[in-house]
Amino acid sequence: MVSAAAICATTLAFGINAQAGEHHAITSSTTVTPVNTLTNQENQSLSLAASRVLYHAETAQLALADKKKDDALTQIDQGLKLIKIIKASVPKYKITTSIKAPGESYKSSEQVPQRYVTVLSDAYLEDIIAPVLQSRKSKGGHHKATSNPEEDFSMQGRVIISLDTILAEHMLNQAKSDLKANKLSDADNALTTIKNEGVVFESVSVPQPLAEAADNLYLAKTEMFNGRYHNAYVTLKEASKDLKAYESISGNVRGRDARGLRMKIDTLTAKIDALKDKNETRKIINDAKDDIVSWGHEVRSWFGKQLNR
Repeated sequence: MVSAAAICATTLAFGINAQAGEHHAITSSTTVTPVNTLTNQENQSLSLAASRVLYHAETAQLALADKKKDDALTQIDQGLKLIKIIKASVPKYKITTSIKAPGESYKSSEQVPQRYVTVLSDAYLEDIIAPVLQSRKSKGGHHKATSNPEEDFSMQGRVIISLDTILAEHMLNQAKSDLKANKLSDADNALTTIKNEGVVFESVSVPQPLAEAADNLYLAKTEMFNGRYHNAYVTLKEASKDLKAYESISGNVRGRDARGLRMKIDTLTAKIDALKDKNETRKIINDAKDDIVSWGHEVRSWFGKQLNR
């Protein structure tokens, strides 16, 4: 995920390492280098300051609704004081731009403060099971199924809410100027702009292989009990892939457990792969039904531990 700071810096850079012109008649490059970074505690304090800017803007609007001009001015001044603190504290980036053409060159360097400050960053689990129904036919009549295996999407999501501090400062100053001119409606509009245009939402979803493995094992059990044995087999194959992906990101102990379970699943599906008569899939799946149920419970228990870490 690209941070708001990186987005800001890249936007100001107007394209990193860009090159233009036929036969490189003109070339250009831009580099963005962090000048300073913040600790976790400092970032938390910065986020609190940004959230309080929004609080004071909202409180100022409530005061305006009650025609309390002086109270609104007090709240705006508090917001502007926080903006000054933020501007003095945010990370800065050195942007160096170089443009060259035959016989001529240009180079410029400047420091740019981070424009967007995170107000809230929160993770959530999104677990979606979406059944997909579609008639299928296969060559030779083998692997014939009336529906696809139910597909699932298990994602770790993150929502990030950021404040455009430059816009917020401009609108707070505009609201202050409007209030002094007794333009209460215009001041209210300026404060509304902070909420409508100065608050940026980002949402990112990342696949979680352990959750996907748990769901695929559950779905394999569901397909099995519904008599869709080929679908159960296909879903078990997917669970094996998920476990393999999980092995690469888990610790030694859990990785070993995942590898051991994956080998059991692969042993079962290999028996089906080796069949000449694919109609025998039903017998193999039925014989392993207790194992399939047990595997699902086992992975679900790992998943619970992962969530509670």
